[in-house]
Amino acid sequence: MISTFNVLGASHTSPTGKDPGRASGPVRAVRAAELIRRHGADVIGFQELQRSQLLTLRRHTDLDFYPGLAFGDPENSIGWRRDEFVAVEEHTVRIPYFDGGRRSMPYVKLRSRGTGLEAWFANFHNPAETAQYHHQQPYRDDATQIEIALADQLITRTGLPVFVTGDMNERASYFCRFTAGTPMVAARGGSNNGRCLAGHPRAVDWIFASQGVDVLGYVEDRSHLVDITTDHPVVVARVRITGKPPAD
Repeated sequence: MISTFNVLGASHTSPTGKDPGRASGPVRAVRAAELIRRHGADVIGFQELQRSQLLTLRRHTDLDFYPGLAFGDPENSIGWRRDEFVAVEEHTVRIPYFDGGRRSMPYVKLRSRGTGLEAWFANFHNPAETAQYHHQQPYRDDATQIEIALADQLITRTGLPVFVTGDMNERASYFCRFTAGTPMVAARGGSNNGRCLAGHPRAVDWIFASQGVDVLGYVEDRSHLVDITTDHPVVVARVRITGKPPAD
C-alpha cells in the first residue's frame, strides 16, 4: 500500500497558526500513526511533516524516513516500513515553492525485503495560492516540468517502476500536464491519450505509477479521524509491483 499524506504542519495549529482550534501537531501525529496502521500503508509520501510530528511518528510507527532530520527540514519526507523495505539510494531534487524559492524534495530507491524487487518513490509539494502568496501558477508549472523530467529520467535510465506522490495544489490541470509528459497513470484513474480526461478529481493529493505496476485499489479517506488530524484526505492505493529483482 502506498499513500500520500499532508499531515498539516504543527505550526498551522499553534496558537498563532492559521487553525489554532485544532489539536497540536504531536497529538495529531499520533492520530496520523493510527491512520497509517488502519490503511496498512507501507510507503508514504508526507507533506508538512514538521519536526515535532516526525519525532512523534518515529515513536508510534515502524517507519524509516528520508530525508527526515538529515538536513534539518523534514516537511517533505518519504516514510517506509523498515520490516518491508530497505533504502538502496536516497536523493533530493530542488523544486520551486512559494514565489519560486527552491525547496528540496525527496526521491528514493527502495528494495522489498521479501521479493527483492526495487522501485523509485518521489514525493512533492507544489505551492498553493494563499493569503500571503498570490499568482503561484507559474511556479507550479515550473515545478511540474522538473517533476516530469525526473520521472522520465528514472523510468528511462533505470527501467524500474516509479511512483510519484504529493500535494500538487492542483486537480485536473496537474493530471493533464503530468500525464502528457510522462508514461505514468494516476491511481485514481483518468486517461490522457490525445484528449485529457481527468475524471473530476476532488483532491489535490496525487499518486501516480509507471510501468511495472498494477493498481488494485484506491481510497480517499475523509473519515472523522482524518478530519481531526489534517485538512486533506488521506489518499491510499493498493499496488502490485511486477517484474523481476535486479541481477546481483
